[in-house]
Amino acid sequence: MNIKEVAKKTGVSIDNLRYYERIGLIPPIKRTRAGIRDYDERAIHWVELVLKFKKAGASLEFIKEYLHLANEGKSTKEARRGILFEIKTNIEEQMQELQKCYDMINYKIENYDDLCEPVTTEIIGQWKSSDNKDE
Repeated sequence: MNIKEVAKKTGVSIDNLRYYERIGLIPPIKRTRAGIRDYDERAIHWVELVLKFKKAGASLEFIKEYLHLANEGKSTKEARRGILFEIKTNIEEQMQELQKCYDMINYKIENYDDLCEPVTTEIIGQWKSSDNKDE
């Protein structure tokens, strides 16, 4: 699969795919005789893994470390597992924060007419009156 097809499939720009390869975020991509990148399923898997790690909040350096360890083989299995647990913990923390946001929004929706709208109207009224005082 060429780089344009991979960009379309993964949503990663062509420039970012080249950058990821250049900085060692994904393994070197095989080339055709003409020098065109030829992504196989393994390479696409790595791109998708990078995207998931980034979405989970992992830094590029952290992702590169995981790739480096993976390239070293089985002897780094526990270190890689440790990285995965750190990422999992980060995701769990993000999920807890999102749950709090969800709960607050849900509360506001359920209580909008009786509680939230009167408070919102009062606050906006205070802002408007304080804006008029500045004139």
